Amino acid sequence: MLGEHLNSDESRGLLLAIDKMREILHGEKITLPEIVVVVFAAAGSTIYVYRRVFHLHQTLTDHKSDIKHLLPFGDEHLVSVDESNTLRVWDIQSGSVYLSLEFNTQNFHITSLLHPATYVNKLLVTSRQGTMQLWNIKANKLLHEFFTNDTKSNSITTIAQSTVVDVVAIGYNDGQIRLHNLRYDETLVTFTQDFNGPITSIAFRLDNIPHMATGSSTGHICIWNLDTCHLISQMRQAHKECAIASLHFIPGEPLLISNGSDNALREWIFDMPDGQSCRLYRERCGHSKSPRCVRFHDNDIILSAGNDGRLRTFHTILDNLSRCFGRTTRYKWELELNENDDDNNENENTEQPLPIVDLRCEVIKENDWDGIVAVHENRRRISAWNYIRATRSQHRFEHERFATKVYHNVDVVATCCDISPCGNFCVIGYSTGHIDMYNMQSGIYRGSF
Repeated sequence: MLGEHLNSDESRGLLLAIDKMREILHGEKITLPEIVVVVFAAAGSTIYVYRRVFHLHQTLTDHKSDIKHLLPFGDEHLVSVDESNTLRVWDIQSGSVYLSLEFNTQNFHITSLLHPATYVNKLLVTSRQGTMQLWNIKANKLLHEFFTNDTKSNSITTIAQSTVVDVVAIGYNDGQIRLHNLRYDETLVTFTQDFNGPITSIAFRLDNIPHMATGSSTGHICIWNLDTCHLISQMRQAHKECAIASLHFIPGEPLLISNGSDNALREWIFDMPDGQSCRLYRERCGHSKSPRCVRFHDNDIILSAGNDGRLRTFHTILDNLSRCFGRTTRYKWELELNENDDDNNENENTEQPLPIVDLRCEVIKENDWDGIVAVHENRRRISAWNYIRATRSQHRFEHERFATKVYHNVDVVATCCDISPCGNFCVIGYSTGHIDMYNMQSGIYRGSF
């Protein structure tokens, strides 16, 4: 069947046309334009320009204080704002400053930047005072100032271009979202988000469906219908215990990408039966706080743990094979016994994560029982983990001597641990000088050294 298609007149004609085009390009010495991906990153008062993502091309160092905003402006310019409220426009090719503007923080404290669609050489700047300014950066001229007569205006936290020319979405510190027409300086509609806190990000669907997504400082995402002007769905705790840093819709696809300060990138797909709500499609996560220890589990798997109390595995080749084992908190049997923790703090939050400071693993018996042990900060009880099930064990690795009156007022903490090469025993060292050995399968105490 395939041979018939390849030997058809249409296939031979297509191959002939490709050969002729190749000869023309070779004879005329025509070269196609090179597509170069440029990434801008700011650290402190320095801007780093990377070509093809990982090649450092140049550094821009004219800022005197830390940079808080970056905005690529067309193909040749970059706009940056630092903590001193100084705005600079850079020429990317030469690395020089094209324009520099200094704003008074008492009158106009910059909070966000936007290059409105079809507005050539125009830059929209928002402020903490609730006003906006439209600048022509080529002529260095202020064209118009918005909301100067609005006495009840709150601080503007974010701004985004809508799918309609001249219309932008403005997010405020009190949870209000305003759709505003720049050409006529007129507010079209106003939404109010019920969550406490400011609007942190706004995005519009780019697949011809009139939906708007807004992110909050509490980690929730709201989806609004712009035709009916009401809320249609919510994603509670899309990013737990942190603010939504950015939202972005994929052009032509029902996909929403979100990220937050929890070091997670999540992709949401709008394929639910109601046609309005979405579900989690894919995610890539890392540690939300700094890691404390990293170990190789085998040639391709890395074990990592840190101050967020989570144990994670990272695959060095295929990122979709990375996993999270969960967050370490106090055991249920600890809460049932109503025991004070090592620091004798009766008001300790039971949901507080326990930072992991050290861990060890052994793969020889991981198919039968636990093969990972971890030491927690300022605690004498270690945790055991099963790699195959990606769960935490309920074994209680604690000698009965520490429950006697002798150690009642002594802060005993585990300082190190290890697993025997056979995978049957784990050894724990304590701040008191004791070294205890336990069975990995049963969790029973087997001796001291």
